[in-house]
Amino acid sequence: MPRLRYLLHPFDKPFGGVATIHRHVEWLTAAGFDAAIAMAAPPAQDFYASRAKFDFAYAPQAGDRVVIPEGLPHLLAPMTNAPIRRILFCQNQYYLPFGVDPLAGIAEFGVDRVLGSSIAVRDFFHDVYGVEIPIVPYAIDPVEYAPAAKTRAILLMPRKRADLAALIHHTFKRRHKRHADIPWLSIDGATSSQAAAEMARAQWFLSLSHRESFGLPPLEAMACKTIPAGFMGDGGREYMSATNGFWAEEEDWLACADALAAAIDMVDKDPSAHQAMLDAGAATVAAYSPERAKAALLEFWRDELA
Repeated sequence: MPRLRYLLHPFDKPFGGVATIHRHVEWLTAAGFDAAIAMAAPPAQDFYASRAKFDFAYAPQAGDRVVIPEGLPHLLAPMTNAPIRRILFCQNQYYLPFGVDPLAGIAEFGVDRVLGSSIAVRDFFHDVYGVEIPIVPYAIDPVEYAPAAKTRAILLMPRKRADLAALIHHTFKRRHKRHADIPWLSIDGATSSQAAAEMARAQWFLSLSHRESFGLPPLEAMACKTIPAGFMGDGGREYMSATNGFWAEEEDWLACADALAAAIDMVDKDPSAHQAMLDAGAATVAAYSPERAKAALLEFWRDELA
């Protein structure tokens, strides 16, 4: 059986896309594939409680399938002439390393095939390159992301919009003084388990999604029965609606602050509307089950190896 190697860099910060790769390798190994994450050295910290197999001394062999994330093209450079199949796993079209030849098609990324993770990525390759690509949808683990007793707190992950997060925070406390005493808690840099635990307890989640192909945290909030409010980040439109959260258009920071206030008012004043939104969120999350994602992943690899 050909080896499957997912190339990664040992990042010193957690990323949702990296967590997804860890899960893919775990699922593939459990299904009997020779799959591993190939990187130069172990990361300084394991943010993902991963059970994935690692290959820290990877050397390409004929027939290997090598998977590269869209943002790390340099990892493929040493394998230019290796007799391997190269697969781009694109989780965010905004990070694609475009080449210089607009006529090259997906070959400009140095790959033979593309696998996507969301409808936005699939549509991008259809609209821009005229190719149809398979996708493996994201999955929410119902055990990891489960609700707990709620506290009056607003959770946020400000990594992509730190300056805007500060502006929204200051605006919110002055424009909606009735809610100024509610604490804001950041999970930037937290491990997966730490972030899930904080999400489970918080009553509200401020979405600061930005240039996403999907955006996992608001969906994780829904799984934890935490009311999300804020930006869609483009790709979030795949699952966000007026029934499962309070959403603002890109860069409309004032509407974002108002959306958060509306979410708090609903929880405080309208129990029936609150329950309806929790139910809508649960229905949304149900469409992103691990079983569905595993089935799509195995279907892709069985097709590739056939």
